[in-house]
Amino acid sequence: MKRETNKQKTHTGVRIIGGSLKRSKLEVLERDGLRPTPARVRETLFNWLMPAITGAEIVDCFAGTGVLGLEALSRGASRCTFVEKDPAVARQIEENLRRFQRLDQSSILITDTFDVSAAIFNTADIIFADPPFHHGMTQEFLTWIRGQVQPDSRLAIESEKDEVLNLDGFEVIRELKAGMDWLRLLRPTS
Repeated sequence: MKRETNKQKTHTGVRIIGGSLKRSKLEVLERDGLRPTPARVRETLFNWLMPAITGAEIVDCFAGTGVLGLEALSRGASRCTFVEKDPAVARQIEENLRRFQRLDQSSILITDTFDVSAAIFNTADIIFADPPFHHGMTQEFLTWIRGQVQPDSRLAIESEKDEVLNLDGFEVIRELKAGMDWLRLLRPTS
């Protein structure tokens, strides 16, 4: 997930807040625009998703740090596909998965989210998406994914707090404004 930062290329960390990996620190490669979803926002999101996480198939789009997908695996998701186009950031996700022995439950696609096959989204129970802020990609993603999600799936999407989105094709289940984030949990409508 991406939040504006400086351009240092050092490692920092973020902690998983629940499940079997609770308090485990993820190594995070600092990159321009890379921003982990804040702990408060993650806690709220996973409280909303609690009944649906166990055994779920997850897709973490614009994965960045991979913290949402790892948080889901920590809480009992069966599988997570991480989609990250920056090869160095994707390697960092892979290193964290290896360290936490979750590689067998994961796939990492090093590509742009918009180039991913629709088949991956058709089987996903939960899709996380936090497109880079300030690029207008959130609306582009919502429009692009609208016809690719199954009726029972859930889409957790983050956007800038003041960003106005056309949510046609989706029903808002829950939403939270926190700091610069606006988190929405959506389900497709027929």
